[in-house]
Amino acid sequence: MAGVRIIGALLVLALVAGDPALAARKKKGKKGRASRPVAAAPARATPPPPSVRQGVELWRASKWDAAVSMWQPFAQDGDADAMFNMGQAYKLGRGVALEKTTASDWYRRAAVKGHLPAQANLGILLFQATEKAEAVRWLKAAADRGEMRAQYVLGIVHWNGDGAVKSLPLAYAYLVRAAAQGLPEATKALNELSQVIQPLDRANGWQIATALANGSGIPAQFQPGIQPPPMMAVTTPPPAIVVASAPAAASGTSTAALNAAALKSAEADAGEGDTEEAQDTAPAAAEPMRQPAPAASTPPLAPPTARPNRAAEAAAEKKAAAAEAAAEKRAAEKKLAAKKAAEPKETGWRIQLGTYPSQKTAMQAWTKLAAANKKSTKGLHPTIGKFGSNYRLQVGPFPTRDEARDGCKTLEIGKNGCFALNID
Repeated sequence: MAGVRIIGALLVLALVAGDPALAARKKKGKKGRASRPVAAAPARATPPPPSVRQGVELWRASKWDAAVSMWQPFAQDGDADAMFNMGQAYKLGRGVALEKTTASDWYRRAAVKGHLPAQANLGILLFQATEKAEAVRWLKAAADRGEMRAQYVLGIVHWNGDGAVKSLPLAYAYLVRAAAQGLPEATKALNELSQVIQPLDRANGWQIATALANGSGIPAQFQPGIQPPPMMAVTTPPPAIVVASAPAAASGTSTAALNAAALKSAEADAGEGDTEEAQDTAPAAAEPMRQPAPAASTPPLAPPTARPNRAAEAAAEKKAAAAEAAAEKRAAEKKLAAKKAAEPKETGWRIQLGTYPSQKTAMQAWTKLAAANKKSTKGLHPTIGKFGSNYRLQVGPFPTRDEARDGCKTLEIGKNGCFALNID
């Protein structure tokens, strides 16, 4: 606006200097005194020039036709935000006919320029059209760059093994990243996956998620073999504008092969009506506008382009780490129980060497005794059991009662007393 005001002032000055009717003239009867010039009319404000941002403002005012007309020349000139916005218009049928094939065409033109929301939207539409091989390429390109909707859908893809290799570590990693950025559907799916995933898969998934968060990409040993998408510029002419004959509503069709709820929620969050504003400094990094969804005339908008939510990410990582530690503890306890069950049952006789206030003191007594009587304690091991508020130290096995009694004579600790016990 400062620039507009300066231009207006310069126009006034130009009029004053150039209009011969405003030149200085002498008043009759007053010699040597110049008459005052007539005041110039105030300059009209110059309307802002056409821009992608102006198109967004028209879109916000539900002037769909005017918004599309504003964006079209910028889109045809290769502006990525404008091309993405054209894709949104065709996806929703606002100002143009609802045509998802044409929407995909515009998304693709923006996607090859690195437009992140366009890459995610293109992947979702292609998956809905059952073009899964290409869909997962675009989803991976967007997900690995931090687009949370693409991360969520790709996580479900790897969980189901539908469209890409089934991999619970990859599914866990992508869902962790999407949940850390605050996507509710991803948090719900992550909680469900956490109940069935094995500790090793969880640990590998955490390693992948950490690498993605650090921007280093998926470690080589976990790469799913998905080829990068074709980032070649689209050389065919842009599609002709197809004007809508009547207002249309976006369809919610999803593929039966993929988890239906996943695609539906991802599409609902995929920017239905979300448009990109061109910025003077960095158009590709422009924040999308966000509006509430209830009114039918106002398109529900997706969250802004994914940015790390540090607090949510830390909470998700802490929760996942606690769940991982608990799972590892359960696995260790299960392994120990299995080991004990596999050990042969002890038979014969033991000798009881004393009662102690704690397990630690009982074990210390045995360690000292074994060190002083290496020959006599060879093949024996301690058994420490709870007895009231104390712990009993027993040692065995001895094959016979007589050998156990002989052991008492050799190994009795001080004046604790020693007697033989039948293990059977």
